[in-house]
Amino acid sequence: MSRASRPGQTRPTAVITIAPDERSAEIHIEGHRQVVTGQVPTDTRRAALDTATEYAARIGLPVLIDARDANGYWRLVATPDGVVQSAEHPEEEPPLPSRPGTDPADGRAGRGMVIIGAAAVALALVAGVGIASWHLLPGESTASTEDPDAPALGHPAPAGFADTVVFDHVLAPGSRPGVSRDGEQIAFVDPDERLNLLSADGTREWAADLPVDGAEIIGVPRFVLYDGDPAVVLETSGELLFWPVGGGAPDSVELGTESSPQYVGESVLVRSEDERHLASGGELVEVGIPEGGGAMLADGDRVLVAVAHGPWSWVDPAGAIEEVDPRRPDEAGEMLGVVTALREYVVVRWEALRGDGEYLAFHDSGTGEPVGGAGIAEGALEDAEHRSGPIGTETLAYGPAVVDPENGESTVVDGFEPTVAVGPRVYGELGGSTVAVGTDGEPTELDEGAQVPVGLLGEHAVVVHDEHLYAIPPR
Repeated sequence: MSRASRPGQTRPTAVITIAPDERSAEIHIEGHRQVVTGQVPTDTRRAALDTATEYAARIGLPVLIDARDANGYWRLVATPDGVVQSAEHPEEEPPLPSRPGTDPADGRAGRGMVIIGAAAVALALVAGVGIASWHLLPGESTASTEDPDAPALGHPAPAGFADTVVFDHVLAPGSRPGVSRDGEQIAFVDPDERLNLLSADGTREWAADLPVDGAEIIGVPRFVLYDGDPAVVLETSGELLFWPVGGGAPDSVELGTESSPQYVGESVLVRSEDERHLASGGELVEVGIPEGGGAMLADGDRVLVAVAHGPWSWVDPAGAIEEVDPRRPDEAGEMLGVVTALREYVVVRWEALRGDGEYLAFHDSGTGEPVGGAGIAEGALEDAEHRSGPIGTETLAYGPAVVDPENGESTVVDGFEPTVAVGPRVYGELGGSTVAVGTDGEPTELDEGAQVPVGLLGEHAVVVHDEHLYAIPPR
């Protein structure tokens, strides 16, 4: 593949191929493939060019564009400041800028109007068939969840979702993406060792060079609160790196050799031998834990501390304590004990009001009110794992119990081991098979080869296969 360049400068090339029906386009940039879709041809072209200009802004260098459709072939240049113009007119090209530092968003602000107008002018410079169809119009995101001609996923989709692709991205080897709990954003590390933040429609909000080797990253990117603001955190053996969701340089918080970060709450709780810490202002801040209590999770600048039986407390670094007394559910007798705390809930075992067994309830951690629960057999929680993944926004699961926190509806699926809640379904293992379960209690077995979603991005499930992430629409 040829690359026009100035002496001593090699430029990356984006190859844009518009599908014959003009409803989708494939973009290949430096070995990375992305698919965009549009309701109309102009939307498809705009989305494809946006991908190239965003990449140019991210790397701080012009990007050559080989654009092709059923009518012809064009060569363009996208500059870091959002201008798209003909590659056949080098005298009009701006000087090559120096590579920016750590802010990949340079030149992105305010470029929306520039790219639309400049791209139309650039394409007008290249006389030939099909120019009108490349004309760009302002508008919203081009991602479409109802495109019958969307690219195929290439392997079975999980229950409830279609086997077509809204968009996809290449992941760094061995890595996985993280989806915000509200489903509004996704973060992932790409093969160029950049942390990427995308919105629910697949638009890249920013990308930042990792300040450490990608092999040092432990786990997935996580969405947390840091000093009261939303952030994306990456963990290494020696530090936590917090990027503001709004963009900017990361804040580093050093970890000790005995430090163990936990992410079951909205903020990071760091365990260090007998001490418990919050990350704040670039350092670890100790929180004193009342005697007899155990630190369960962190939310903002507070730590939830629970005892085996009785009320739990919220404690801050200044020593202020707010006690929360759980209200007994109508279906329950005496409290048997606190099981765990996950996200905004405390899970409590109660005696069954009538008959044998127990009642497992999810309580609001701030008020103590029960939001739902289910009757379970004694010993049903012996093998339950304390996972925050099955604690979703529409569905909650712990052990065999699955609960809708909005209306309190629940079911019990004996032997179910939940792993992640995605919308109204909880995915997990049952009798050696991977299944999806809703509050109706009917397990749906996943087809062989189908991947369990890592989260819900807008209305799209995110699945990972062969070091690619795919956003797929609901069925």
